Amino acid sequence: MANIIKALYNRNYRIFFTGQGLSVIGTWMQNIALSWLSYRLTDSALMLGWVAFMGQIPNFVLAPFAGVWLDRFGKRRVLIVTQLLSLMQASLLAWLTLHDRIGIEHILFLSLFLGCVNAFDVPARHAISVEMMDTQEERQNAIALNSVTYNMARLMGPLIAGILIPLIGEGYCFLLNVISYCISLVSLVALRLKSVSSKQFHNNLLEHFKEGYAYTFKQLPLRNILVLLGIISLTAMPYTVLLPVFVSKNLGASAGTMGFLMAVSGCGSLLAALAIAARSEFQGLEKLLVVAATTIGIALIGFMLSASLWLSAILMFILGIGFLIQVVGSNTLLQCMVDDSMRGRVMSFYTMILMGIGPIGSLLAGFLTSQIGVVYTLAVGGVCSLAGAFYFGRHLSVFRVQACPIYVRSGSLSSQDECRF
Repeated sequence: MANIIKALYNRNYRIFFTGQGLSVIGTWMQNIALSWLSYRLTDSALMLGWVAFMGQIPNFVLAPFAGVWLDRFGKRRVLIVTQLLSLMQASLLAWLTLHDRIGIEHILFLSLFLGCVNAFDVPARHAISVEMMDTQEERQNAIALNSVTYNMARLMGPLIAGILIPLIGEGYCFLLNVISYCISLVSLVALRLKSVSSKQFHNNLLEHFKEGYAYTFKQLPLRNILVLLGIISLTAMPYTVLLPVFVSKNLGASAGTMGFLMAVSGCGSLLAALAIAARSEFQGLEKLLVVAATTIGIALIGFMLSASLWLSAILMFILGIGFLIQVVGSNTLLQCMVDDSMRGRVMSFYTMILMGIGPIGSLLAGFLTSQIGVVYTLAVGGVCSLAGAFYFGRHLSVFRVQACPIYVRSGSLSSQDECRF
């Protein structure tokens, strides 16, 4: 148990963990409510894809440049601004919905606005939590606990939203998210962090972007991690966007069932996150990335056979485990390889791949669903995930050899003698 909560002994991280945990619960409530509201207003799978596209495509365009700002001007300053803007977005969404003035055009615009904010917010959160830690082991534990926070929220947020939507409507889910942002802002102000000087930066923003791009994509281990994550993000992660269609058309159920399935997926992710948090060793996670991608592929194909709630719940549980290992394993390996001076830029590329490619996949998945149906669209994503696992697995031995000196340069290992091939 002590290994699992090691990072929480750090005062700053404990405050950050609490504030972000409550905020992410509110965010998941808003995501589920917004997805259900969009489908209720339009009865269109394609429009669900468009909503997801508008909310995430800014990550693809802006996130790489956001990393430059993070490395230059400090993460907390950026986070306070992004949380304030997110609070404004949720407030407007709540007001429009509660006054029955919401339309799909409002949802699309507000999704785009929040996507632009998240392009700066997400990499900042990933980077700041790691920089609070003093040792590599604590940093690895903080990364895993971030995922515990995220998946506890993924468990509770959809469950609460699934209960509230039929009872009082989507607007109150948005209003609760407003409150969660207020708590997050208080926690950020309470942090005691060392001031960050920008004097070390002598080049312009474009040169710093090029430097970060070369550092990230010219090293095979970093590049292959992001390629596999990109395949999963493009073809497999859109399953969350298609869930309202699957629940409505294939299970004949309601928002409560969708919330239940998302909560089951969150349970799987939470268990996987706790298992990774208990690990004291980051080497070996590269094997788990192959296993995770394979698991995701098999589970998505399994939806072709699923016509019952319980089989769907089992598949969602497996998907929760697979996606958590894929996302957290990739995050952990990248953070163990990167120098502190490059952390913001590398994590911005991670955010671009994880969240920026997703909207393209969501739009494609919405189109495919309208043409071939939801279960076959999920199966296509499963096949692509298996192909990604095969690609990464073929290069695994080269990955380990080239990753070893990178671990040493970043300080994750003291010497190459500690590398295990």
